Amino acid sequence: LLPSAVPKFADAKVVDSWVGKYPGTVSWFSPGSYTKRPPLEGAGNSVLPNVKCAGDWVRMGEKEHGSKGLCQERAYVTGMEAANSLLESTTEKGTGGRAEFVEHEVLPVREDEAQFKLGVEVNRKVMQVLPRFWVR
Repeated sequence: LLPSAVPKFADAKVVDSWVGKYPGTVSWFSPGSYTKRPPLEGAGNSVLPNVKCAGDWVRMGEKEHGSKGLCQERAYVTGMEAANSLLESTTEKGTGGRAEFVEHEVLPVREDEAQFKLGVEVNRKVMQVLPRFWVR
């Protein structure tokens, strides 16, 4: 995929690699930090069209998906959307030079079921009455 964005990478050779494993670690984004997360488009298509961000911590803008939390599903979806965006921003259109890209479909999340919506509403009402001893 990288050589399709930057052709000079086709000749690149891996000289060293390392994988670090950190058991028990998680993303440490706090409530309200959403606006500080990097956007899917990175610096933007007009600035760096071949740099995209992916992961559960990325803001997706108009491509926002139903999975809002930090989770594997969101990481997967942002990876697909970043790949689509990269191919779209680096593929020459109508020049006959490079082949047209095929966008990978990302299925929309279906609406929450009635029993889930009811549970959310009941929880919201209960939390308005009960003191929050565990949250300060």
